[in-house]
Amino acid sequence: MSSLSARAIALSSLGCGLLLAPPVDAASPAHACIEAHAAGQAERDAGRLLAAKEQFVACTAEACPAMIRRECVALAESVVAMTPSVVLFAQDADGRAIEGARATIDGQRAILQLDGRPLELDPGAHRFELTLRDGRTQTLSATLSSGEKYRRIVGTFLAAPPKVPEAPPPEPTAKGRNPLAYVFGGVGIVALGAWGIYALDGRNKQNELERCAPHCQSSDVDAMRKSYAIADVLLGVSIVSLGTGTYLFLKQTDEHTAQGTASTLWVQASGRF
Repeated sequence: MSSLSARAIALSSLGCGLLLAPPVDAASPAHACIEAHAAGQAERDAGRLLAAKEQFVACTAEACPAMIRRECVALAESVVAMTPSVVLFAQDADGRAIEGARATIDGQRAILQLDGRPLELDPGAHRFELTLRDGRTQTLSATLSSGEKYRRIVGTFLAAPPKVPEAPPPEPTAKGRNPLAYVFGGVGIVALGAWGIYALDGRNKQNELERCAPHCQSSDVDAMRKSYAIADVLLGVSIVSLGTGTYLFLKQTDEHTAQGTASTLWVQASGRF
């Protein structure tokens, strides 16, 4: 007797047994077994073999009638034989396995680590996204046939491009005393010295005029006034220059900016003189 004929006889016996048995309560475990048996066959016929396997395993429970258990065991074995499986690999350009790789199947099923063990999937098209520890990813696609076992899905990753070194932060610009402070300070000191000379000269001329008054010559009076006028101008220049030099001396500035400014002022001052 062929296996097909034996299976047909077994199915006929199961059908007759179920027909001759007394009605089953919908809330009883036996009813749940019958429902799982029917649902498993529906899932199998629709190509959802993983769901069919769950149903057939459910109707092999001890609470199920012996006839249904035997039938579900046989159906579960046949579904397992039909269910395809894949083995995922992540490797480098030399074919070496990359440790720590992860995978996502059809955007839903996450695997923490690829360890070389086979994974059962339903027949049909599937999408595999492999991810390395450094964040690089690769998406692969495959269509599995019923009964196809240990299909290798391999993602080959080339060497990661070298990281471009970041530019070092610019060195802080040297800070120092503004050289203009010394320029203005020198001008202020020279003007102060000249002020003393012209002020003293004006004072001496004033003393001489006091001795000859009121018969002094007008040229002598003009000479005294000129000395005092020049002294006043020099005193103003000295005060302004010393004040500016003191401010620049106390204020630190960029060395390059200060040198450029000093050169510009020196050229301008030289051109004027």
